[in-house]
Amino acid sequence: MDDIDVKKRVRTEKDHEYFESLDEVFNAYTWRALFALMNRGVVDEVLGSIAQGKEAKVVLARNKKGEEIVLKIYYTTTSTFIKSRYKYILGDPRFKNKKIKKDIIDIVETWCRKEFGNLSAAFKAGVKVPRPIAAEKNILAMEFVGEGGVPAPALYEVGVSGLDDPDEVFWEILRNIERAYIIGKLVHADLSEFNVLYVGGDIRIIDWGSAVKREHPLALEYLARDLGNVFRFFGVRIDGTKAAKVLAERARGEYYEDEEGWLIIGGKRLYELLGQL
Repeated sequence: MDDIDVKKRVRTEKDHEYFESLDEVFNAYTWRALFALMNRGVVDEVLGSIAQGKEAKVVLARNKKGEEIVLKIYYTTTSTFIKSRYKYILGDPRFKNKKIKKDIIDIVETWCRKEFGNLSAAFKAGVKVPRPIAAEKNILAMEFVGEGGVPAPALYEVGVSGLDDPDEVFWEILRNIERAYIIGKLVHADLSEFNVLYVGGDIRIIDWGSAVKREHPLALEYLARDLGNVFRFFGVRIDGTKAAKVLAERARGEYYEDEEGWLIIGGKRLYELLGQL
């Protein structure tokens, strides 16, 4: 991967033409966002793309300390984003007065801030997520999860048989879903083996843009789907809807933590209750 060295360049908005010649995601609008992050000291060097999806491109960068970070850059020139995320926009008060067809850039910016806010809430709740750093227009900056510029694989790439301890990973995911729901008051709403990274025997849960507040009218449905996806991947015969109802009931009680990070509510840990389903 060839480095795009911006550290030694004069940082002006005219530089967006240079970035456009290297990567189509760096249009004038995105360059202005990147320029702002550089001036804030968040970004020092842009290294290159490491992943690409229908809604965003993930770019590797470095901060002023030389540490690798990730820039998730949402596309602003396609309607694919709106089509795929419309159901998560409906019912969210942050999008209440936005005109879907006319305010695409505004909606993308709001979504970026939404993901940053969700990621921050999850991180504060002790959920294993990449550390959020900053959000600027359509760019979300966060901790890089991987080694030597190579991103950590997702669970779907590793497979259950490739995990050092599948049982431990399974319960670690469940432990983090519960922390997000009870402490962070969030439901990921798009959780599957595609957005759980596996690094050093541990996990990091990514892609929090779709996450909804616990009070969202479809929160319980999304929680059941998240849980069902985890159970399916690990071959565990537990009904996602029943498990979601257990979590919803637990959210009504007071909690404290044991030394392993499990929440104890009514004298019970989550795994003790799920084992009865």
